[in-house]
Amino acid sequence: EEVLRVGLHLKDILENQTDIDTVFISRINDNQSISLYQRTNHANSVGASWYHSIHSDASSNTNTNKTLMLWGQLNNGNPDPPVGGEEMSSYMINILTEGMRIPTTGSWGDCSFYTWSDYCENSGGPYLYVNRNTNMPSELSEEGHHTNPPQNQLIMNEEYKRMLAYLFYWSILEYHEIDRPFVGQMGGEVVDLETEMPINGATILLGGQSYTTDTFESLFHNYSSDENELRNGFYWFDGLVDSTYQVIIDANGYYPDTAMVDVVDFFITFHDVSLLSNEPPIVVETIPIQGDSLFPAWNDLEIHFSRPMNIGTVEGSLNFYPATEYEVIWDDDSRIMTIVPDSLGFETDYSLTILDEAQDVYGHYIDGDENGVPGGHFVLTFRTGPADMNPPEILAVIPPNVSQNVELRPIVNIQFDEIVGPDSLVESSFFLERFQDHSAVDGELVHYNVYGRSSLCFFPFNNLLPDEVYVSRVYSGLMDEFNNAIPINHSNSFNTGHVDLDITMIDAMEQNFQDNWWGPQSSGSTTGIITDSTSMFPDLEIINGLYGSTQSMEVNYGWNTNSSYWLIRVYLSGGPPREVTFNDSKTMQAYVFGDGSGNKFRFAVDDNLPNIGTEYHEVSPWYILDWIGWKLVSWDMEVDGTGDWIGDGQLDGTMRFDSFQLSYSEGQSQFGKIYIDDFRIIDEFELSINTDVHPTGITLKGNYPNPFNPTTKIK
Repeated sequence: EEVLRVGLHLKDILENQTDIDTVFISRINDNQSISLYQRTNHANSVGASWYHSIHSDASSNTNTNKTLMLWGQLNNGNPDPPVGGEEMSSYMINILTEGMRIPTTGSWGDCSFYTWSDYCENSGGPYLYVNRNTNMPSELSEEGHHTNPPQNQLIMNEEYKRMLAYLFYWSILEYHEIDRPFVGQMGGEVVDLETEMPINGATILLGGQSYTTDTFESLFHNYSSDENELRNGFYWFDGLVDSTYQVIIDANGYYPDTAMVDVVDFFITFHDVSLLSNEPPIVVETIPIQGDSLFPAWNDLEIHFSRPMNIGTVEGSLNFYPATEYEVIWDDDSRIMTIVPDSLGFETDYSLTILDEAQDVYGHYIDGDENGVPGGHFVLTFRTGPADMNPPEILAVIPPNVSQNVELRPIVNIQFDEIVGPDSLVESSFFLERFQDHSAVDGELVHYNVYGRSSLCFFPFNNLLPDEVYVSRVYSGLMDEFNNAIPINHSNSFNTGHVDLDITMIDAMEQNFQDNWWGPQSSGSTTGIITDSTSMFPDLEIINGLYGSTQSMEVNYGWNTNSSYWLIRVYLSGGPPREVTFNDSKTMQAYVFGDGSGNKFRFAVDDNLPNIGTEYHEVSPWYILDWIGWKLVSWDMEVDGTGDWIGDGQLDGTMRFDSFQLSYSEGQSQFGKIYIDDFRIIDEFELSINTDVHPTGITLKGNYPNPFNPTTKIK
């Protein structure tokens, strides 16, 4: 591991380049496991003059890479005696940081550094075991972060570790005020000029010496099975004289670099080199891929090159067939060309050609046919897909998923973003089950086309069981008109309540119901409409399938968007429905077939009967028509309160129904239609739920007639 090798190199340097008597090291191989106690106890027992602990740091942030020195400190801020670690650290932090060429956290007393701990406060310090339990001056170094990938790959190099050892050696000399010998070292990194990636296998020639940067075969196979994963591009020479050297750096696939470098006498001479690749540019990625047969006609094309390209030569060599107008956008330092066509035809074959005259910014001609030499056209062929390439999506479900206290006779409404089919598959693609035993619920499934979207409404024939979970399932396979199929099954669940309903029908919208209702234009309150697009009629096809309806009320509307106020009032003028009275303890309900327009619907009532007058008109809150198909719209008058109209906002005394009302939401659909059926007042009442009788005791009786009965009965 790194710190052991640095320590061994430092021991070698001190023993062979100084007159130090003895250098001790706590371990000499990777198989030894030495505790902190053993390390400090050994230093104390041999009477060492100094103790240094070499470390490599770690962080959850892989971008972090810094040096750090920690010396022994007492809780009062003073250095731990015998002193010296603080001064030594001040030299080491500067030299180590300069040599590693990375940022630094600095030199710290360990109590000041570990402020999150109260150890120093309770013990008096130092914080670190190796500083606290040594009898001589000491410090601990962190030589960068091995969790930083580039740093980790550098420290795999043996010469790099020896270079680090020299940094510690020079710090020790400086502490003892000993002149540093002539250094005579040169090192650096060889990287790709364009990608800035280190180059493996680069050869550096210097003064008759040669160095080859690490490769997968020489080193990295010890750490990875991926030949392209690891690289450091590092080189290092030692033993150079005070001179100017010619440095020649070469690598396969690159132009060589030659420079004259003066060796400095007091530190490492760093000479980093960026080599320029001599490979011709190629296309490394395309969108669409070659031969794509379903490329969306509305998408942009992308051509990714291996090198920065000469924009003029590339754009001048483009050929689109069939011809189409387009715009070109460049990104990633001229490596990515985005082609934005004005329009591509649906289900059309296209080819895009880049002629072999295209060049990169260095003058290399493109290798369009990728045979390894410059030249050859690049040709991309593809076919556009149909106008719609996305499968249908379920936008909403009624009742919503995991709903609670759902009515016992609900309409299950699955709403799609487009028309689904074929009709032969629709019915078999839906299933409503009782979750407890997975039994099917009998009912009728009706498919509605609502302004280009599908609503599948399921009408159960009977009440569901109270307080039970039911699951609606839509199976894969339903398609849109372009044969884009739903790829997966969809499931949604709801839980029924344990209440049933006492229903008072106001108007079931059956035969001749229109005799009791005014058309929208008959009310003086109606305003802001387009008259010939606004009407109320009976409809015999769009009906609520729960209760045997034969027709519903159809309300068509068109809004004059130049108006500033919009209201349609469909007024209940007479007949038996007008005789139904109620108070605010009731819930008003109507089955409303929505058009998904985003416009608004509400109820209006007359209160304070038998008094009459405009001041006695009250309304429900608005309900946004954001659904398609059937939905039960409920106004719990006691809970939901009222909306704003011409009354006082209070529901007083005896009431009767006044009107259905609609209004325009600015920016939403100008035209549309809704259907209303089975309009009613309800009361809820609790259902009794049978519970199991649990025993109060258990008795174990003897076998009888014994001994002929081999079993025991538990009663």
